[in-house]
Amino acid sequence: MIEAATAPEWDVRESANESQSDTDFFAVDVSNAVDTSECDDFGVQDGPVVAGYDTAAVCRNALVWARERDYAGYDPYDGLNSPILSALSRHWLLRLLSIHGVQKFPLNLRPYLGIPERRNPKGIGLFASAYLNEYERTDDVAALTEAERLLDWLSDNRSPAFGRSSWGYNFDWQNSTKFFLPATHPCGVVTVFCARPFLRHHELTGFEPSLEVAHDAVTFLLEDIGTESVNGHEVLTYTPYDSYVAINANALAADLIWRVGRRLGDEKLLDRAQELFAFVIDAQTDVGGWNYSVPASDSHLGYDNFHTGFILESLSRYAHGRDDGDPVRKAYEKGMQFHRQNHFEADGAPKFEDDQSRPYDVHAAAQALVTFTSRDNPKDAVLARNVLEWTLNRLYDSEGYFYRRVGRFVTDKTPYIRWNQAWMCLALSAFLTHKCGDNLNQQ
Repeated sequence: MIEAATAPEWDVRESANESQSDTDFFAVDVSNAVDTSECDDFGVQDGPVVAGYDTAAVCRNALVWARERDYAGYDPYDGLNSPILSALSRHWLLRLLSIHGVQKFPLNLRPYLGIPERRNPKGIGLFASAYLNEYERTDDVAALTEAERLLDWLSDNRSPAFGRSSWGYNFDWQNSTKFFLPATHPCGVVTVFCARPFLRHHELTGFEPSLEVAHDAVTFLLEDIGTESVNGHEVLTYTPYDSYVAINANALAADLIWRVGRRLGDEKLLDRAQELFAFVIDAQTDVGGWNYSVPASDSHLGYDNFHTGFILESLSRYAHGRDDGDPVRKAYEKGMQFHRQNHFEADGAPKFEDDQSRPYDVHAAAQALVTFTSRDNPKDAVLARNVLEWTLNRLYDSEGYFYRRVGRFVTDKTPYIRWNQAWMCLALSAFLTHKCGDNLNQQ
């Protein structure tokens, strides 16, 4: 196992086209709108045309926009990065008011509050995953090189709180009365999204140190994150410091543990992943959805959109290859049906929760593209395209960035680097890699 403070040294893969310039990937035409409605013609454009846009160009331009800013920016929840608010927020309630006051205010107050634009480890993990998808799709070595540059940064910026590969947010975060997570202190969800591109890098290149980082992150999840007993299952808490149980966090952890366990042939990891998945399946309600937390009263969220997507994306790999009558497969299919029928408007707009339409949020749109391109299913492909068309029409700026959300009265156009840009880069790259229905099953 590599030391947590040691960054991998990337070698040159035989699959890389060494004659290709590292800058070629970013040499794109920012005028990506095209005068055509032939959305099903994959041969003419580099990517499928949706809402009049070549989707491959949109993805490339969005990555260029982020790279030009060194992948740094604001976050919806970075209010406590203000030296003013941080100094005033010594109590959990004041911290909560500061965070949500900034993120819900109709104008962007961050420049006036001294909040800096910074890199977010989770965002960097998402960007790295997007580049790896682009490398898989195009064989463009510049995409691989940029992914490795971001993986280097993640290696160098692991949480100092533990000796293993783990990551946290770049801001102090107060979760209601349940817990306070200081900046850089790790949690399971951020660690999963930062570890995923290391695992994917190993899958694409065979580079062993990347697998070691992913394995080290799994060890953090299993040995440093807390546990609670819920209905006979030993489940994971949200951070090492609390007893809060989020169902989606357990699904994400189970997925990473399962994938690493399969890669290593480690039966203990596979058994632990199965135990966590069993909890997730047991937590599914009769209607097919999942509450955010256990108990459900611990969260103001109910059947919300993108956390449901996290669960279903995680279950998709675990359910793959199982018979229709298998309990895992049945839970997955029931969940997908619930998600399709309850979380999206007829035009593809992503509802916030099953019983609450607005705000229509870019994070929910992005996760929908990932969730509904995770398998070869015609209904999923149609919904993914509808969601993308709505998103490009309502949340995409021609300068190359995405807005956050459309509310009842206000559209939040602040270009948040993690919440908007990183998620949509990942979503577009997933949509393109899977060709909206073709060759969806990678594992």
